[in-house]
Amino acid sequence: MQWLIGINALRLFAIILIVIYHLFRGAMPGGFIAVEIFFTISGFLIFTKLVKNFAKDRKIGYGKFIVSRLVRLMPALLACVILALIASFFVHPDILAGTRWNTLAALTFTTNIKELITGGSYENSIAPNLFEHTWFLALEMQFYLIAPLLVVLVMGSFKRNRAGARMLGGVLAFLACASAVLMAIYGGLFSMQDRAYFALDTHMGAFCLGGALAVFNYLVPRTPRTKKIIPAVGVGISLITIGILATKLSFDNPMTYYFGLPFTGLLTAIMLFCIIKLQPNVHVRRRATIPIRVAEKLGSYSYGIYLFHWPLYILLPNILPHNAETWIAPTLNIVISTLLSYLFVKYIRIEDFVKNFKTSSKHRLAYGLVAVALIIPCALALVRAPEVSGITEQLNSMQERAEKEEHTATSVDYTGAATALETTKQAMQKELDIAANRESSPVPQYSRAAPNANAAQVLIIGDSVTLGAKQALESTINGAYVDALESRGIWTARNLLANYAAAGRLPDTIVISLITNEFTISDGLLQGIVDVAGEGHNFVFVTGYAGPKQPREVQNQALKNYAKNRKNIYIADWWELSHDNWSLMYADHIHLNPEGRTAYANLVNNVIRSIKK
Repeated sequence: MQWLIGINALRLFAIILIVIYHLFRGAMPGGFIAVEIFFTISGFLIFTKLVKNFAKDRKIGYGKFIVSRLVRLMPALLACVILALIASFFVHPDILAGTRWNTLAALTFTTNIKELITGGSYENSIAPNLFEHTWFLALEMQFYLIAPLLVVLVMGSFKRNRAGARMLGGVLAFLACASAVLMAIYGGLFSMQDRAYFALDTHMGAFCLGGALAVFNYLVPRTPRTKKIIPAVGVGISLITIGILATKLSFDNPMTYYFGLPFTGLLTAIMLFCIIKLQPNVHVRRRATIPIRVAEKLGSYSYGIYLFHWPLYILLPNILPHNAETWIAPTLNIVISTLLSYLFVKYIRIEDFVKNFKTSSKHRLAYGLVAVALIIPCALALVRAPEVSGITEQLNSMQERAEKEEHTATSVDYTGAATALETTKQAMQKELDIAANRESSPVPQYSRAAPNANAAQVLIIGDSVTLGAKQALESTINGAYVDALESRGIWTARNLLANYAAAGRLPDTIVISLITNEFTISDGLLQGIVDVAGEGHNFVFVTGYAGPKQPREVQNQALKNYAKNRKNIYIADWWELSHDNWSLMYADHIHLNPEGRTAYANLVNNVIRSIKK
């Protein structure tokens, strides 16, 4: 399909959306939908080739076909894996956490399966995964394994090629619809976004849409028209629509799965059809305008850019100086990944290596030395790679201590808790009634007691970020007690405060830092937290930052809107301090390093001190 001018330009458009999504998340929160563009193009090109070959020879050549796909995908993938491992070996050990299994999955095109089995999350990972982006290649390769079998099974059942092709087109159309339904069920109805995003069955719709178009193009070959207005407008409108969707959708938005991803595949199929109609003749490339030629050339590098930009996204913030993440790191990322892609497209060809290896002993020696020079540091990196990152080990340790404290709390004397409740029930009865009405389960009649909770002047309820900063908070804030657990959401705060209220252990100042794991925040939810505590308490809500993939601007704005015109509600704006200052965080850009813990504790302390003045 070399003659179809515009396909590489579509690839360029898709990689631009994906790179913006990863490097400038606030600008394009739904840029990930562009993967459907790549999948639809793949379906179109592969089924075009398979259908024509089968119609000609009544066979596919399955082994030869798979080898050709591996030859196309493996060189750049191997280079990405090797360079990323070597760079990580010298940058930071935490980046290598879990890399042995991640590397194996990447090289065997099973990253998506590995993520599904291990419960991986595309948008929230404590330990960075250098090769998480290879889930995309895994789906491509899994599609390549299935597509030839589907062509042989369907078209081979008919003696006439056209009858078989018509049936194949119908099967592909049915599979596309079924896949869209699965995408809606998993990602929208059941809110299983990672299941919907990593699996082949839910993305098969895009491949099948492209394949159905290929079959249609085989059955209804038409001489391309020279009038270009209608197909050009169709391409333009489709590009604009996908761009708008990329700015409005997000990974956790159900509409992304009900509508966004399937519609992007459909729009891509429409653009491919329009591109076919825009071809006056096979020599059009010579007369293509300069912008089209540039877009086509850059689009030919999209595969390499996709491969290299993700490891660079993880590595560069650990190499560059403080405050370089906003523009310097993304700019360098784009330049370096484009340059590496250009070098591989221009100079790295499997056939050249095979030819030189067979004919020249000097080349064999050179290739051997290069292989040894690359394999040794890669092996050292894999041997050095920890099972979990340092921050994960710290969080696990803190989690164990917190669980021991909770076990102690639930083992307290119920008589003492009942007595404490009796002494405070008149003052707290109204608030407890409100809490009982708001909660689906009764308010527990015992306290989550802990050695320091009784004397606390400031109660801080938080998640894993707060848990990591527990020591800094309790040593910085006078009379502070931190109650924090990993993966805790803000909806848990009401029950927790009800427990403390029931035992008469609510201090005047309460800090809530539970935005990291939260997607939806409403005034009703926040008011329920405040109502449980009752009158006479000051609340400090800490804004959150969950890394560039989940910046939490919407949730933070909900906190700020709620705090307006409420005298006892205050905001500690951690997002403002941290979102462009990754030097305060570990490599996951979420959890706090020692410097970040100090800054976090000082921020909360300054807000509390301003309340008491």
